Amino acid sequence: MTKFQQMENDGEQIKRFVFGGKSRNGASYVGEKLEILIPELPLPGYSFYTWPSAPVLAWFLWERRQSLINKRILEIGAGTALPGLLAAKCGAHVTLSDCSTLPKTLEHIQRCCRLNNLVPGPGKDIEVIGLTWGLFLEQVLQLGPLDLILGSDVFYDPSVFEDILVTVSFILEANPGAKFICTYQERSADWCIENLLKKWDLCDNRLDRPFTKATAMSSTTAAASTIARGVQKLFVGNLPWTVSTKELKTYFSKYGHVHSTNVIYDKTTGISRGYGFIVFSTREGFTNATNNRLHVLEGRVLDLQPASS
Repeated sequence: MTKFQQMENDGEQIKRFVFGGKSRNGASYVGEKLEILIPELPLPGYSFYTWPSAPVLAWFLWERRQSLINKRILEIGAGTALPGLLAAKCGAHVTLSDCSTLPKTLEHIQRCCRLNNLVPGPGKDIEVIGLTWGLFLEQVLQLGPLDLILGSDVFYDPSVFEDILVTVSFILEANPGAKFICTYQERSADWCIENLLKKWDLCDNRLDRPFTKATAMSSTTAAASTIARGVQKLFVGNLPWTVSTKELKTYFSKYGHVHSTNVIYDKTTGISRGYGFIVFSTREGFTNATNNRLHVLEGRVLDLQPASS
């Protein structure tokens, strides 16, 4: 249930989301209720408004609230962060994230936390970080162990689909038992992520409901199990913009047989983003490459790290 509260001087409107139900306590059932307050602002951008898929994901989590206790959860593209706030209120250890280049968005997420009596900050009730899809900066590399990644209405623009999935794939490989749970609104029959799921070694399990869809994604197992665990996959940063996928493969082939390579390109400009991935067919190739501490291509020293680090 959603209710509206007052309009503040800056145009802020507070939405009140109420979650209720019963849980078993021994032989009897006990009524439970949780209220989440979400401040919304009439500002341009996607992150100051609670989009329709967020309450759907929040209800999905609420119905499984007992399983959230002590879970380590990351919400990407959090915006007003309704699902992540609910998970934190249900006993999970939650990190909320949104684009690192949008400081007002991150400040607003902190406002959402405080309004629900959650103190944001490292070692506090909840953490808020900047995390930009497709960029493997310090915030991504230093993420701790995770059980769940959450995302509501993040698939709103096809130009960012691959950035989202490559980020999710990278994090899941560092956390083989984790899952990515997302809800989305179907905006076009022409939009599809199936090929991208295959490209980034992800499989999906669709949990259809009337008018909404919830999707759980996890690293593939079976034939791709070693890739999913990240033991033979390397992140390669500081790539020269002129280095192609073929050249990257040629360089690393001297260390062992290369299963696949990917240089990540900007879809708008077609220019390399300066990083990519190498997957070796054997552990020996992976070990040989990582044991060599200095890798230089076209005069630039490469930043080489295991994808599970």
